[in-house]
Amino acid sequence: MLAIFSGVIKNQPVKIKTRIIPNLEHGILGKINSIVIHRTAAPTAESTLNAWKTKKSGAHFLIDKSGKIYQTARLDKVCWHMGLVHARCRLEESCTKKDGEIIKNILQGKGSFAERARKVLAHEKKKNYPDRYPMNTDSIGIELVGVYLGGKSDKGLFEQLTKLQSASFLWLITELTVKYNLSFDKDIYAHGAVAIKKENEGVTSLEWLRSNYK
Repeated sequence: MLAIFSGVIKNQPVKIKTRIIPNLEHGILGKINSIVIHRTAAPTAESTLNAWKTKKSGAHFLIDKSGKIYQTARLDKVCWHMGLVHARCRLEESCTKKDGEIIKNILQGKGSFAERARKVLAHEKKKNYPDRYPMNTDSIGIELVGVYLGGKSDKGLFEQLTKLQSASFLWLITELTVKYNLSFDKDIYAHGAVAIKKENEGVTSLEWLRSNYK
């Protein structure tokens, strides 16, 4: 079981290196409902860590190809890792007639694609989880180091996880799901599947996880 003090994991110094980046933390993270899997599209952990020092968006954890896990934000702090989230009921074809009409009117309305996507996000924020996908305010973000191999296509693939990286990934997910009483089947998401990102971001990693989780 993870021992967490002031949002920092303290009892796993061999597995987890504390490297908190203050500018990634934005307010209090309340109830943790889910975990979201990301890929860096960068070749090394250091390149990502250095980039995060100058940004406001990032994740709570970064897992290097070597298997080293970095905790980069406290688990009681919000990280901006989700971006523009899709309307869950629309993707899963479960909208009520009224909700479906609202979302349809937003998407077919005036403004740029980004403006309409932000309006969809604002609409989804009114809902409670799990009627919507994870938001920054109720989820943990995990970044896995790995470059994007798919060229310009949003459906391209990311670099495969290394064996050491996979082992650390599985361990961390297992510990976090137990700690926060999350459902492995229902509360873990691939970023590209639920938000406006490259479609395969985190997808193959989640597929690997599901095939190896016991």
